Amino acid sequence: MRTAGILFTLCLVVGAAAGCKAKSEASAAPDPAAVKAQQELVARRDALLAQREKLQSEATKLAEEIQKKQASGEDTSELAKKKADIDNQIEMQEDNLTSTSSELSAISTKLDAAGGVVAREAKVADREKLLAQRERELAQREKEFLSTQTEAAKQWKDSCSVGGGQTIIQQVAPPKSGTYSRKEVDGLVGKARSAMTKKNLISSDLGPQASLESEVTKALSESDWTRGYILASQLVQTIDAIQINRQFINAKYQRLHNRVKAAKVDETTQAGLDQGMREIMQKFGDGDFTAANKRINQLWSSVK
Repeated sequence: MRTAGILFTLCLVVGAAAGCKAKSEASAAPDPAAVKAQQELVARRDALLAQREKLQSEATKLAEEIQKKQASGEDTSELAKKKADIDNQIEMQEDNLTSTSSELSAISTKLDAAGGVVAREAKVADREKLLAQRERELAQREKEFLSTQTEAAKQWKDSCSVGGGQTIIQQVAPPKSGTYSRKEVDGLVGKARSAMTKKNLISSDLGPQASLESEVTKALSESDWTRGYILASQLVQTIDAIQINRQFINAKYQRLHNRVKAAKVDETTQAGLDQGMREIMQKFGDGDFTAANKRINQLWSSVK
């Protein structure tokens, strides 16, 4: 009887342990609804990435077609409208992709908390897949940048184009008194400098008008207030016309690329520049042109 009692007790203990283990495993299992939602978000994200890649391909083809027609002197206004529309669609896709990625990150966090090691491993695998995709996208963007560099450089050299549009300098009417004062010229110069700081512009961003401020300074040193006022007015108009948009960053990236390429730096500095260039392309692809412009300025000042 005593032996039977011991065996009975042992069975109860083993059974209880097995029950606890099963209960623990059940509680660690991920929520099926959450897993399904995650799968749907991944599918949505992949579809958005595929659509964006298709739009970027169409934009590249249009840019090449525009370039060919411009070279032969043909009208490109309709093609430019189509490309602008596709660029807008790409920006909308970026917003949708960002939103989807945020939702995916949130639900992955939830699954990680509920699913233990299995969920964490799945999250890591998904993250690695996303990183690999981003690397491919960066490589594609770099290829597109390089393919448009020649045209961007030519446009920058042959025109007064800054910030996506041609700067039209308005003629300044002479004052009733016939002359301007030093105070009026200084006021315009201050306004120009303030606008450049606000837009995070550097001298090379002004293109052919980059020498205007030095010309204003020269006019002031000669006490030629009228000439100084006219030049300062042109400087203000040039800065006001600049828009920090896709075309502006593309042209500025080209200038930075040439500057970095011509620089003689050590391997450590070069590695930092390469990383910075990748960050610029990332921000450009995300549509964050303001951040891309600031990063270009940082690299520009580090290369002599």
